[in-house]
Amino acid sequence: MTLNSIEKAQSFKIQVIDKIQKLLNEYATGQLNREQFNVLYERYSGQLALAQQALESGDTLLTAKNGDNKSTIALKQEYMGKAMGMIIYRNKTGVSIETLGDIEVSAFVISPILNEFSMLMETGKAIEPRIVKLEEKRWLLFSGGSYTTVVTLFHNEPSQQQTREIERLHHDFEVANKAMLEKGKLDSEKLAYPFMVFIQQKLKKA
Repeated sequence: MTLNSIEKAQSFKIQVIDKIQKLLNEYATGQLNREQFNVLYERYSGQLALAQQALESGDTLLTAKNGDNKSTIALKQEYMGKAMGMIIYRNKTGVSIETLGDIEVSAFVISPILNEFSMLMETGKAIEPRIVKLEEKRWLLFSGGSYTTVVTLFHNEPSQQQTREIERLHHDFEVANKAMLEKGKLDSEKLAYPFMVFIQQKLKKA
């Protein structure tokens, strides 16, 4: 194995290790969901094994093999959570205020969690977002607020960062519409919906 070959293999190995470190940081900060992480980690682990094999065998052609033809960006996009639609429920009545985007989920799936959220609200307990897997590629995110609960349907599991974004938009929705949400009756056509930006952006990428 020539010195040049060793340098190429070592350089490739360092690049892969850097990719793995970046991947770990991205997951730790909530930028990726678990499926994205697992797919990419498996990809990089394979590349790391190739790099080690190249160092041991002297075959630098191995370092050009990635296991498949998909780019990392394409893989991220393929497994990224995409908000398809949401339903906004009023906490006091459990009645839906508005449906945004495309969401078809049975009430038998949603109602038990809405009831649980209502019980927690009555006791004054903090409500953490709840993520539920419906089936392959379909996930529900429940976000409870002071006046409303938002149920968002995702294609692929939402990342922590996306969950935090929904919480932020939910907070803005309640602040913008506080006066109307405190009234007995609501006119959904007069409410402001910050969520639309998030849903429309994700649909464009779908």
